[in-house]
Amino acid sequence: MVLKKLQKVNTVLFFIFLIIVGLYYGSAFFIPLAFATFFAALIVPVSNFLEKKWNFGRITSSLTSTFILFVGIGLIIYFLFRQLGIFLTDLIERKDEIGNYITFLQEQITESTGLSIYQQEEVLRERLGFFFDLVQSFISNFLAGLTGTLVNFLLVLIYVLLLLINRDKFVKFLMMYVSEEKKEETREIMDRTQKVAHKYLWGRLKVMLLLGVMYAITFYAYGLEHASLLIVFGVIITIIPYIGPLLSGVLPVLFMIIFGGSNLEIISFTIIVLIIQLIESYVAEPLIIGSEVHQSPLFVIIAIIIGGALWGIAGMILFVPIFGILKIIFDTHPDLKPVGFLIGYERPGSGEDMFQKLKKKLKK
Repeated sequence: MVLKKLQKVNTVLFFIFLIIVGLYYGSAFFIPLAFATFFAALIVPVSNFLEKKWNFGRITSSLTSTFILFVGIGLIIYFLFRQLGIFLTDLIERKDEIGNYITFLQEQITESTGLSIYQQEEVLRERLGFFFDLVQSFISNFLAGLTGTLVNFLLVLIYVLLLLINRDKFVKFLMMYVSEEKKEETREIMDRTQKVAHKYLWGRLKVMLLLGVMYAITFYAYGLEHASLLIVFGVIITIIPYIGPLLSGVLPVLFMIIFGGSNLEIISFTIIVLIIQLIESYVAEPLIIGSEVHQSPLFVIIAIIIGGALWGIAGMILFVPIFGILKIIFDTHPDLKPVGFLIGYERPGSGEDMFQKLKKKLKK
């Protein structure tokens, strides 16, 4: 008996090992397919709407939905790079101003500490050299990953189109492996998984849009320079949990400090950005996405680390929702429900009840 259990455990571990190896060496194939799967899940309601309300055919509705996705993502990429170009041009034009500011800081440090400008430069070269190397390496890897993603963008769109056209065929394919007495139960599980996964993905998009609105109101109210770039980048980077929101909040504060602003403005701006971050994390996410798809912070970090190790930046973005969908699948299977419970996260107290009551009040 013990030997059989041990053999079963070894089989599961070996199977997991094969999956990890396959994901690592097959990243060139799996990354575009994973992005396409999530994009298809996001726009499948559009395709369904076109078919039911406007009597579009399957191919026509899929082509239209894919084109809408192409235009949406294309506009975001164009706007991001355009604003980035404006920012770099502005830095070049302010070269003398930035140099004078650095000289002023060095003089202030000399007056406060007695360190000469030469000594400060030595300290900076010695202490910050390694840090800048890391930053340069990160930026290079990020740009390389972004360039690779842009190159594969066409492939992703083709995948999306084919997934939308053949979505019923995939369901029939899975049902062929299910016995007759379990087909109804399996179909219910698939419907529930699809609904909750769709809620997770669309909910994440809604939270990002809400965050963008709050950032836009705050940044433009304070007259923050390059606000458009910071809004778009800040919203997109929040796809990566913990790391993304941190950068999303820190960068605007740094811009406020560097590009001007009184001490009172900087302090008040920092407090408002912090409040926005708290609203996004502790109000918007539970209310819009829902508590049933929450993941444990521990497993979110594990997903980011595993994703980064296997697929780089793309993995850090994709593996969190992949873990979320796995949690949904585990929750629907009696034998795997404990694993879903382990991955999931229940907020302490009666927070879930509070959000449910708030939802009911808003619906009235």
